[in-house]
Amino acid sequence: MNLGTKKSYYVFSKTDIKKFKEENNKPLEYIDLIKLVIDTNSELLKLYELNTKSVEISKFNKNDSLIHSQLLKLPLEADTDFDKILVNFNETKPPKIRKATKVDKATKDLTVINDKANYIEKKDFEKISIKKISIIGFSFMTVFIIVIGFVLNQSINRGNSEQEKLSQELIITQLETSGKYDKVAQKMKEFDYPEKDIVNMYLENGQFVNALKADKKAFTSVLDKIDTMNNKEQQEALNELKKANVTSKKESISLDLRLALLNKDIDFLKKNIKSVDSQGLSDRIVKLFIDEKEYASANEQLKFFANKALEKQAKQAEHDDKKQALTNRVNELKKAISDTQKQLDAKNTQLSDLHKQLDDLNKNDKSPDKGKHVDDKNKEIDNAKKDKNKISDILKDQQDKEKEAQKAVDDFK
Repeated sequence: MNLGTKKSYYVFSKTDIKKFKEENNKPLEYIDLIKLVIDTNSELLKLYELNTKSVEISKFNKNDSLIHSQLLKLPLEADTDFDKILVNFNETKPPKIRKATKVDKATKDLTVINDKANYIEKKDFEKISIKKISIIGFSFMTVFIIVIGFVLNQSINRGNSEQEKLSQELIITQLETSGKYDKVAQKMKEFDYPEKDIVNMYLENGQFVNALKADKKAFTSVLDKIDTMNNKEQQEALNELKKANVTSKKESISLDLRLALLNKDIDFLKKNIKSVDSQGLSDRIVKLFIDEKEYASANEQLKFFANKALEKQAKQAEHDDKKQALTNRVNELKKAISDTQKQLDAKNTQLSDLHKQLDDLNKNDKSPDKGKHVDDKNKEIDNAKKDKNKISDILKDQQDKEKEAQKAVDDFK
């Protein structure tokens, strides 16, 4: 519904109010001017502004002619009717009738009547009495006055109706800007707004409890609105609804499911898969299951609310994870083989040093205990050989497993 008037431009002067300085010399409609004043007044009230600030508002037409100028001091009370204060800025002119109307038709008909009268007067003037001519003229004037009166009355009524609706909208906007949502709802009821509009007003302002109190059937709309908010705002709104106890048992489960989703409570979601009551919620839960690699649960949820795109995504993600697990196994075995090979190399170095030490004993040891020294060294060599054999066996086992793991990766489709 367009309640605005034809745009003129406004100049805001004699003011240090930032919003008016920014809007200076800007084409506006009357309703937009009122909204600008209401918004500014509300901001000044929120700042607990004690000193009044002034602004001179001047309205000009497209020919730069001054229409009206007025000095306004702000802030005023929150329930001030700015429409009445600034009414002189709202130019009201009778609408120009451009298209054919009842007046046109009536005038045409009357012209025909008048032409006939003139014809009669010209041709048969002697046969027609003055009384008959007067009747024709009176009839013409009567019809003309009735038709014109009807049209003007309709125009006035339409103008009054639009002005009344404009005033109502301004009152509602002012109360809404001030955060008085219950008063907004009360006024909307007085002005015969549909219940749906009242619910939407509450929803747009985040008043979800009041929206449900206004209409119990608005639960789905409430959830749709909450779903568009960020995670923190969603949690606050959902907890507020639970605390207010304005939902049924079934609806309460819907709130719990959404809270579990936000908190990534996988166990709760797994246990309540069958309680999910909408495609949108199901899709969000499936995405979480996929992210958490809970593919079995994702597939179970998809049985209740099918989604081919998510089903394909879950299948692909599970496939990729399995392949990645096989690849990771190959990489783990390769690292283990590398570490075992280093141990084997170290053991070979140790054996080489022990053999050198044994040769040195045999050549250079002249002590009476030479035999014992040689025996001890041989034991060390034997133990080192045993360790080497164990390491070799481990290495061979790892290499065999690495080949099998690599084959599994290569064969995976």
